[in-house]
Amino acid sequence: MNQTFQQETRRYVQFTFYALALYVIGWGMSPYQVFFLSALIGTGLGLFNVWSMYRDVKKLGKAAEENRSAFSAGMLSRLASGALAAVLFLQFPGHFHLIGLVTGIMTPYIIILLHSLFKKKPA
Repeated sequence: MNQTFQQETRRYVQFTFYALALYVIGWGMSPYQVFFLSALIGTGLGLFNVWSMYRDVKKLGKAAEENRSAFSAGMLSRLASGALAAVLFLQFPGHFHLIGLVTGIMTPYIIILLHSLFKKKPA
C-alpha cells in the first residue's frame, strides 16, 4: 500500500480529531449544546465513513496488485451511517440538530477538500 496514502489518511483523521476537540469545547462552553452534540455524533459517523473508505481503497489496491477483483460494501455502509443520522434526528428531534449532524458528517470530507486545495505540490 502506498505510504503517502496512509500518511494522508492519518493526517485527515488527526485533523478530524482536532475538529472533534473544537466541538467538545463548543458543547461545553456555548449555549448551543444541542448543535455541538449533534456535530460530535455526526463527526463520529463521518470518521467511520473515512475509515470505511480507507479500508475499501486499501482492499481494492491489494486486489489490483494480485490481479483479482474485490467486493466492497463501502457505499452501502456510508449510506447507512447517513440513514442512522436521519433516524436519530427523526426519533429524538429535541436532542439532535439536523444541521449539526450534517455538519459533523461532512467535517472529514471538508478537511480532505481543504487539505487537497492547500497542499504543497512537489517541485
